[in-house]
Amino acid sequence: MSKPVIVLFDGTNLVHRAYHVLPPLTVRKTGEVVGAAFGFASILIKVLTDLKPDCYAISFDKKGPTFRHEMFKDYKAQRPPMPDELVSQLGRVRQIVDAFNMPVYEQSGFEADDVLGTLATRAAAEGMEVIIASGDADSMQLVSPDIRILYPGPAGSFSNTSLYDEAAVRAKYGLGPEHVADYKALMGDPSDNIPGVPGIGPKTAQKLIEEYGGIEDIYKNLDKISPPGLQKKLADNAEVARQSKILTTIVCDLPLDFSIQECRSEHYNRQKVVDLFRELEFFRLINRLPGGENPGGGMTDMFNTPQKVETRYIVANGQNLDSIVKRFTETKELALAVSGTSEEAIDARLTALAISPAEGEAYFISAEFIGSASDGQMFVSEGHPGLIALLTNKNITKTAHNAKYLMNLLASAGQEIQGLDFDTMLSAHLLGEKNLGIKDLVFEHFGVEIADVENILTQNGKKKSFSASELSEAAQLVADYTFRLKGLFAAQLAETKLIDLFVNVEMPLVPILLGMERSGIMLDTDLLKGMAEKVGGQIFKLEEAIYAQAGHSFNIGSPQQLGRILFDELKLPVIKKTKTGYSTGAEVLDELKGEHRIVDLILEYRMLVKLKSTYLDTLPRMVNPHTRRLHTSFNQTRTATGRLSSSEPNLQNIPVRGEMGREIRRAFIAPKGTVMLAGDYSQIDLRVLAHLSGDPALIEAFLKDQDIHTATAARLLNILPSEVTKEQRRLAKTVNFGVIYGMSSYGLEQATELSLAEADKFIKAYFEKYPRVAIYFAEIKHQARTNGYVETLLGRRRYIPEINSPNRILRESAERMAINMPVQGTSADIIKLAMVRLDEKLKEEKLESRLLLQVHDELIFEVPDAELKRMSALLMETMSGAVTFEIPLKVELKSGANWGDME
Repeated sequence: MSKPVIVLFDGTNLVHRAYHVLPPLTVRKTGEVVGAAFGFASILIKVLTDLKPDCYAISFDKKGPTFRHEMFKDYKAQRPPMPDELVSQLGRVRQIVDAFNMPVYEQSGFEADDVLGTLATRAAAEGMEVIIASGDADSMQLVSPDIRILYPGPAGSFSNTSLYDEAAVRAKYGLGPEHVADYKALMGDPSDNIPGVPGIGPKTAQKLIEEYGGIEDIYKNLDKISPPGLQKKLADNAEVARQSKILTTIVCDLPLDFSIQECRSEHYNRQKVVDLFRELEFFRLINRLPGGENPGGGMTDMFNTPQKVETRYIVANGQNLDSIVKRFTETKELALAVSGTSEEAIDARLTALAISPAEGEAYFISAEFIGSASDGQMFVSEGHPGLIALLTNKNITKTAHNAKYLMNLLASAGQEIQGLDFDTMLSAHLLGEKNLGIKDLVFEHFGVEIADVENILTQNGKKKSFSASELSEAAQLVADYTFRLKGLFAAQLAETKLIDLFVNVEMPLVPILLGMERSGIMLDTDLLKGMAEKVGGQIFKLEEAIYAQAGHSFNIGSPQQLGRILFDELKLPVIKKTKTGYSTGAEVLDELKGEHRIVDLILEYRMLVKLKSTYLDTLPRMVNPHTRRLHTSFNQTRTATGRLSSSEPNLQNIPVRGEMGREIRRAFIAPKGTVMLAGDYSQIDLRVLAHLSGDPALIEAFLKDQDIHTATAARLLNILPSEVTKEQRRLAKTVNFGVIYGMSSYGLEQATELSLAEADKFIKAYFEKYPRVAIYFAEIKHQARTNGYVETLLGRRRYIPEINSPNRILRESAERMAINMPVQGTSADIIKLAMVRLDEKLKEEKLESRLLLQVHDELIFEVPDAELKRMSALLMETMSGAVTFEIPLKVELKSGANWGDME
C-alpha cells in the first residue's frame, strides 16, 4: 500500500519566480497589478492537479532578520529590496492560499526553508511521502528516501518540472543530499552572499568531499590535503568555512505546531477559489481547477462538468419539431447558437443549431432539419419549412454570440437569417470585457460553467469523448445564456451610452463584413507564381554573394551562425547580445549598414525571403478551390481602437511601398467587365486630431488645403513653406503622426537621426506651435485617470486602468494609449459609418458593385464598368460626408484593372 502524499510549497520562492517570469497583468476593472499572483496560482494548480496530494501546506519568509543575519551581517545584503509592484500583490497571494484552505507555517527568526525542512522531517517521520515544491536549490539537502524536491525546468518554468530523489541529486552535484550544504559552504553562494573559501570551485569542492567527507571531516584531515596552496586556503578560512556551513544548512527541528489533519486536501473548497478567481479575472485558470464535480471532494477530478441549473432543454426530432417551431413563434425574441465543422467559416459546414426562446429554455436541432448545401452550390436538403420561415422572419428578433459566424454557417447551408439584431460578443467588446469567449462571459456573469466539448483533453492527452447528450447540453447552455447575456449587456450599453454605436454602426457592419468575406477577391496566381520563380532566383544569387563575403557557406537563417560570421569572423562592432549569443535582429543590422557589404546583402535577402514565403508562395495556395477567389476574415473585436483587422490571410498587410509591393498588389484583379475602385481618406487621423483638439493652426492648415507636413515643418523651423526641404518635411511627418501615438523625445530620436536634445527641442517646438494639441492631450490623460477610460467622438470606450499604476513603464504606456485611442478610434468609427451608409445606398439604388476590402483608411470595391461613374460619385459623397467636421474630410479616388495599378 502506497504512503499518503503531502506537498509542501515554498511560497516565497514561488511568488518571486512568478513575478520575474510573467509579464505584468492587471485586473481590467480596477487596474490592480496581479501578474505575480496569477503566476503563483497557476503553479499551485499545476502541482496539485499533477500530484493530487492527500495533504498540503505552505511556508513564507516572515518579515525581519533571521538568525543567519545576526550571525553574518552581510547575509543576502546584495539583494535589492522587494519591488513595490510585488509587495502590493502579497496580500492577494495570501488570499489565494486561504481560498485553497491551505495551512500556512512560518517562524520568526527563520526562513521558509527552515520551516519546510522541519515540516518535511516531521511528516516523513509520521509515515508520509513528502514532496517539496521549490525553485531554491538549497532544498536539495533535504532529499531522503521519503522526501523529494519538485524543481522547475529550463528558464525556471513549473510547466516542465523534475522530481529530485537521492539519485537525481547525486547526478546533479556528484554528491549525496547530505553533503549539499558542505558543497555550498566550500564554494560559497553568491545568491545568498555567502563567501565560502576563496579559490575553491565546484570540482575542488566535490573532490574534497568525496575524499574526506563534510566540513568538519575535511578540517580533521587538513594536514593530508594537497597541494599546499589548497591546504593554506582552507587553513586561512577555517572560520569562514564553518560559518558558511551553518548559513547554508537548513534547520529541521523548529518547534512548530504541526498537524497532519489540518493539512488534508479534503478541506479544499473549489467554490471558494472560483469566487476569488472571478474577482481577480483569472478566468483561464478556473477550468484548470481540480474538483470540478464535487466542490469539497479534494483532488479527485481535474476536469470540470457543467454546473447544473434549472432548465428545460429538449432535443428536436421528427415527432416534436412542429411543436417546437410553434413554441418559437409564440415569442418575439430568440437566441441562437451554432456548431460547425471548422473555425474557418468559409469552409465550415453547419452541424447543429440551438435556440432559446426564454431564460432557462433551449432546444437542440441537428443540421438535417435546417438544410444543407454541397460546396455552397447544390442543395442537398432544404430543411423544415416552419423552421426556415422562422429564421427569415424579421419580426422575431434574434441574438447570437459571434453573429457573423452563425450567418456564415447558415449561408453555407443555403439559408438566410433575418432579424438578427444583437451580437453578445460585439456588445461585450464595446463594454470593455477582456474575455470575449461565450464560456468565459457566462462564467464571469452567471457563475455557470459550460463544458468545452471541443478542447477538454483527458490526462493522457487524447481527446475526451462526449455523448450526444453532453454535446447537445453544451449547445443549449450557450443558447440559453446568450439569451440572458443579451438582457444584461443591452442594459449596460444603454447605461454607458454605447447603444447608438452598437445599433447604428457595429451591428449593421456584421452582414457587410460577411458579404465581403464570402465575396472574396480574384487573384492572378500565375503572376504570383512567376514572381516566386523570379524572386527565388534573386534569393539564390544573394546567397552566393553573402557566402562570397563571408568566405564560406553557412545557414543564413541561423542567428547563431550569422552572429559568428558577423562578429567573430568579420569583427563587426557588437550592438547587442542575447542569452544565446549575438543579436542579429533587424534593428541591429540597420545600425550596421555601411560597416560591411554583407550587411546590405543580408537585409535584402531577408526581405525577399519574407515576401516569397508570406505572399508569393502562400497566397496562391489560399485561393478557395470552389469560388476560385481569395477569402479573408474581418474581425470587429481584435483591436482596442475599434479598427477592423484581417486574417487568414491578412490583406491589410500587403506591402505598399516599392516596386515589389506594387507588383504583389497587381495580382489582386478585377474580373472581366469590372474595375477596382478605391476611396482613401487622406490624413484622416490628423484631421480628427485637429477637430478634437480645436487647434487653430492645424484647422487653418487643413481649411487652406495646405500640405500638413510642409506646413508643420515651416512652423517648427520658422521658415516659409517654399523653403521646406524633403528631409525637413519627412521629419515633420514623423512628428505629426508620432504625437498621435504619444511619441516622446526618446521615440523621435529612435525614429530619426536627431540627437536626444534635438528631438526634445523639436517635440517642445511642436506643442508651442500647436498649443491646443498639448492642452487636449493633458485633458485626455486627466479624463483617463479619473474615469479609467477614454472615448472616441462616437462614444467608443477603451478602458485603461493601468494609467494609475505605480509602475512607471505601465503608466507611461497607458498614457500613450490614452492619447492615441480617441484619434485612431474616431477614424475607425468614421470609416465604419461610411461602410454602413454605402451599403444602404447600394441596396437603395440596386447597384451590383460590391465592397471587397477595408484596408486602414481605404475602401476597395469591385465595380461593373457601367456603374463606375455613379459609384465614384457615391463613394466620394458618402465617405466625405460620413461625419460633419469644421474641416472637410478629404477623399482620394483611384480605379484600375488591379489593386497595384489603380490611378
